[in-house]
Amino acid sequence: MDSKSVTLKEIQEKYECRRAFEVLIDDKPYQVWNINDYEHESGKMNGTPSTWWIEYSGELIPFVDKGIHRICWEINYKQKNTSKYKWDSWNFRSSGYCTIKANGKEIYTFGSFDLAYALAKAQTMLVQLLEHPYNFLNPAEMKDRKIWYYGLPATVMPSSSHPGEISVNPDLTEISKEDWWKLYKERKSPISTAKLSTTELEDLQMDSEDAAEWMDYGSIGHGDALWDGMIDWFRGN
Repeated sequence: MDSKSVTLKEIQEKYECRRAFEVLIDDKPYQVWNINDYEHESGKMNGTPSTWWIEYSGELIPFVDKGIHRICWEINYKQKNTSKYKWDSWNFRSSGYCTIKANGKEIYTFGSFDLAYALAKAQTMLVQLLEHPYNFLNPAEMKDRKIWYYGLPATVMPSSSHPGEISVNPDLTEISKEDWWKLYKERKSPISTAKLSTTELEDLQMDSEDAAEWMDYGSIGHGDALWDGMIDWFRGN
């Protein structure tokens, strides 16, 4: 059945409506719905799901998942030069910053001095971000996701101010707070510090100070979700 005069509210009274995904049309997000037992011929003729409808311009319209971008990517790269007066002289520095957006939402950023490298990296990042266990497109779904962090039970909290970054909260349902943090510090530290360089020892001291602050705060500022060698994303219930 195809209809251009029915509203979502009318259909919700008769059919089960589930949110499928959002698409960007004219730079505005619109909701696509999957409505069981309510089909349109447009989908059947185009070989796409016939139960997908889009709420557009106050009406429920057949949505054909063909000929449009499901994800509208936007890649912005900006170089700039900065100055700083230090030790009685001016110092000039350069920097570069790349922002990746999906359907109008900022999902990842990284720095690079070189334009060619930044654009090449951004292209590969599109695949990496989509294939990663962490949902960069909708980080809200990752809130309280159960993980193993250095082999310890924990949960994820997406950053509200830095897209693509996370904090880690200890899961203390089966382990005491004291034991969790004790094991965390042990597993982060090298077995022996005898052969560490001065720089490595300084980094180790900074990590120890950070751990002490995080313990007081009750959460670890992990940072980039792609930096996840210590994370097992598939922790069961």
